[in-house]
Amino acid sequence: YLASDHKSFTRFAKKSYLQQVFLTDQLSYLTCWRANFLDPQLRLEYEGFPVPANSKIIITHCHTNQSLAVPRNFWTRSYFGREYEVICHTYLDSHKAEEDKNYWEIVTGNPSDKDGTMIDRPK
Repeated sequence: YLASDHKSFTRFAKKSYLQQVFLTDQLSYLTCWRANFLDPQLRLEYEGFPVPANSKIIITHCHTNQSLAVPRNFWTRSYFGREYEVICHTYLDSHKAEEDKNYWEIVTGNPSDKDGTMIDRPK
């Protein structure tokens, strides 16, 4: 399960020093997440609806009310290339709207193509 907890003096993300995100094998209140609609004006209207595939959403941690984010300035090099740090922090712009660092997209597989995704499918 993907989990997160409040930042403390001993628990924080290694590069950004913000709220860390970690994997655990135990189901608890730390593993509860909510998918929010991208437009803040329509969030209340779409609450409880299924999440549409291939559309941008904001994933928010239920316990801390912080959004899942990938800031592009914190990365490490591994065998797979650059790996960016995934953290729990809500980045807001001057209009109090979430920035693109908090946007996520659930991509489904294309059943007609063996290795393709729906995002690769021609329109």
